[in-house]
Amino acid sequence: MGQPFGGAQAAIEVAVAAIPLLMVIGSALYLSAQHRRYGRLVGWPGQLTLAALLVGLGLATYAVWPLPASADGLCPVEPVPAPPLELRDAALALGVFLPVGVLARSRFRRGLFVTVAIGTALAVAVTVVRATGVLGLYPCAYNAAAPETAGIGVAGTLLGWLLARWVPVVWPFGPHRSWPAAVPDRVAPDLARRMLGTLVDLGLWWFGSATLVALLHAYGAVRPGTEAQVLTGTLLGLAALFGLFLPLLRRDRCTPGRASVHLSLTEWSSPRPAARHRVLARAALLSAPVAALIAFGLPWFALLVVAVHAGTAVVRPDGAGLADLVCRVRVRTRSSLDGGLPRRLVRYVPPPEGVPSPA
Repeated sequence: MGQPFGGAQAAIEVAVAAIPLLMVIGSALYLSAQHRRYGRLVGWPGQLTLAALLVGLGLATYAVWPLPASADGLCPVEPVPAPPLELRDAALALGVFLPVGVLARSRFRRGLFVTVAIGTALAVAVTVVRATGVLGLYPCAYNAAAPETAGIGVAGTLLGWLLARWVPVVWPFGPHRSWPAAVPDRVAPDLARRMLGTLVDLGLWWFGSATLVALLHAYGAVRPGTEAQVLTGTLLGLAALFGLFLPLLRRDRCTPGRASVHLSLTEWSSPRPAARHRVLARAALLSAPVAALIAFGLPWFALLVVAVHAGTAVVRPDGAGLADLVCRVRVRTRSSLDGGLPRRLVRYVPPPEGVPSPA
């Protein structure tokens, strides 16, 4: 069976770009599902919801680390046996899988057997990814681990569940309600939520461009020596697609990352979709300069543009940035725009006629 994408180095370049992209896409889908079910992430349950996302990203990183960018010197000439279990590897596996058990009990309210099954499935998945060189994208297993590591991962999951189940006084710092309850999502979104959506946008844009260029290079569509120019053009093209055209087609006027955290761009005076010319003006003042500066290798100047925009957002109650004030738009939640409610919100349904209401 041949290696995907026609060769070792080409496949590795695709892996280096596509794996982070898949992690960002998974994060966007997870955040969208949580906001759709429960509304805004608030309080200790909201923090655990974000912690579950970080744990998932940590597991994915643990499975593929260090993700070499080149095949040079990667594979030994002669096969070597599996390394013995070291204390450092055991401690790392225990530390990575321990939060899985804690969150399974505290955040997702899973029982013992389901938690152990989840931990076993995750440990097996990590072992398979490592043993196959990221499912065959690499010519060999570059990060082989002792077989006992999978068992330690399962044990770490079980230990985490027991800690969350039997030691609530010390975890987490006293008894708290850990599972979320749906709340209406109508208040102005905080800066952390807006920043999270922006980070998702940056990840989709950057790693999406890198993956597209790597695939084009793997299939011979990019001439050698022109990769940098093709990447710059791809970055600018996807920035126009994500930052200009898609928001104009969406009712919430949002980029994909901000849509994943259920934000919307509205008129400054009322919660209705912002006029398209205002969306274009805001993108020209904020998104376009940031994308161009990053694409041409000037990320620090892009950060300066973001800082200037955020200077007013940190002091205003409505969180309006400088570009929002100039273009007369506001960032609100999607629920304030369409009136939707979280799916898990308990709704009162009156009984049918003739059926008395319960006392």
